[in-house]
Amino acid sequence: MFSRTAVVLSFLAIATSGFSVRPSAKNTVQDAHEQLTKKIRCWEPIEENIAGNHFSGEHRLSEPIYDLCSYMPDPKNWNKGYVNGVDMDSDDYTNVLNFFQVIHPRLAMLNVCLQEAFQFHVAGRPSQTSIRCLCKRDGCNLPKEFTTFLDFNKLPMPETSF
Repeated sequence: MFSRTAVVLSFLAIATSGFSVRPSAKNTVQDAHEQLTKKIRCWEPIEENIAGNHFSGEHRLSEPIYDLCSYMPDPKNWNKGYVNGVDMDSDDYTNVLNFFQVIHPRLAMLNVCLQEAFQFHVAGRPSQTSIRCLCKRDGCNLPKEFTTFLDFNKLPMPETSF
């Protein structure tokens, strides 16, 4: 009897210590509105994928220094994606940022996905195409398969504190 009670009490003590599991008090629209003007953290590869090196596939969240995060599904395998924080000097993102500036209390833009074409070869050769999604919430560019990335962004972003 004593050992069963001790096991139950030990389990409860472990289960309740350190972690607090409760639903978010805000919804996705509220979360997007709150993060609209903040610098955000983005998922990034731990090491550069330099030609000739094998990438480990591990990622980490950056410091909160970005305005946008990027997610690009692999064009040949939608089960993997490429993620990074966006250098705002790398292109003109004015039009993309305007999508996120929707001023309505019950509406928020979560992702802006663009299908792009690049002509790297001479005219007459096929263009290379890709899809790039840009998002504006902390950790929104989850480095998982494309559909998981989209499903993840339907929810408020989890709050992380250490």
